[in-house]
Amino acid sequence: MIAFPHRFHRIAIAIAFLAISFPTRLGGQHRGAYLAGLNDAAGASTESQSRHKLDWNGLQFANQSGSNELRIHGYFQADGRFFGTNLKDRSKAVLLFRRVRPLVEGVLANRLEFRFMPDFGEGKSVVQEVFVNYLFGSAASLEIGKFKTPIGLEVLRADRDNTFVERSTASDLFPVRDLGAQLAGSLQDGALHYALGFFSGTEDGSNAKFEWTGSKEGVARIFYEPFTGKHDAPRPLGIGIAASSGFNHGVPPKFSTIGQETFFRYSSSTLVDGQHRRWAPQASYFSGPLGLMAEYILSGETLSAKDNRRYIANRGWDIAASIMLSGDRNKFEGFKPAHPFALGEGRRHWGAWELALRHSDVVIDQLAFPNFADPGSSAKGARESAVGLNWLLNSHAKWVCNYEYTTFQKVRNTNPSLHTERVVMAELQLSL
Repeated sequence: MIAFPHRFHRIAIAIAFLAISFPTRLGGQHRGAYLAGLNDAAGASTESQSRHKLDWNGLQFANQSGSNELRIHGYFQADGRFFGTNLKDRSKAVLLFRRVRPLVEGVLANRLEFRFMPDFGEGKSVVQEVFVNYLFGSAASLEIGKFKTPIGLEVLRADRDNTFVERSTASDLFPVRDLGAQLAGSLQDGALHYALGFFSGTEDGSNAKFEWTGSKEGVARIFYEPFTGKHDAPRPLGIGIAASSGFNHGVPPKFSTIGQETFFRYSSSTLVDGQHRRWAPQASYFSGPLGLMAEYILSGETLSAKDNRRYIANRGWDIAASIMLSGDRNKFEGFKPAHPFALGEGRRHWGAWELALRHSDVVIDQLAFPNFADPGSSAKGARESAVGLNWLLNSHAKWVCNYEYTTFQKVRNTNPSLHTERVVMAELQLSL
């Protein structure tokens, strides 16, 4: 974690509220869209020797040819968590800024992309992403820095494009961002996407700190979209698999509910000390107003506690479906309503409405108890179901609301159980 001086903290938050419209994350199969979007934006600018523009897409600078471009923008998410019951059978409400992210990114000579993205959400100061990405062409690019690890499908989706306020409980078994280098690209006219990376190795559900601790991890992902979309639409079906293997040392992860309360943690004497492997098949389908995503994760690592040493394998899966009630085209990323919200001057548009359903499951290895985790305070599994209704006013503002219901499995019938979590999650997202 990087701490910023107090003055910089205020300046960066001000930029976040003035900057606008975070473009789509360069995620796996969608990497080429970013550069094209920057060029399109530059093409719309006033023609001059050096072009600049301030509008709802942020502050943009570019040379006349558009080969060098800089964009300053950002977004924030204000969340509310309204618990009917939490793990301790209590009702409470939590209000917070979940993400406050100014962004500085661009491209040099149509080849070298870069991004700097700090985050001031939840009262913290963290650099979430900082990287450079050299484009050899559509077939290959080399990315170096801190960025999302190419494993989880739900994790690779840009945070601003999520259908639900929080990712599924199964996403806790995937790494989020890590330090490293990645070679990625698309083959077969954009149908086959691959990523190969070498990273410092971070724990499940976590972001890496800016230090290489001696751990190391290799990651590979392949994603195939066999069918061409109609009328220049994105390819509808995608099937892929990702895997990682490495050696980690340090503190093991803890797993949280959708309401961000811990339902499982390893004992204080437990350490990660050895091989860590993951295996994650995944699939998506986006066609017309319908969107589907599903994935499975098996994450195993070697743990040690006092005189005990064992390989523990946890597993999880999630499936999510959504339909655009307004008839808009559903997309994996970069959604823009066909008819943005507008009232007056003879127009009456309400933006887009989305209905969403999700179910996910996490199962902790039985061998983790009792040597590595306390069965009296941790659950051996969590099962989450959710329904959501989202209002997307335009490409800069949306309101997400979902109801989450999560139950927990005990290690033994004699162990105390965690209470069912019932929580309404609400989020206002603005790209300013």
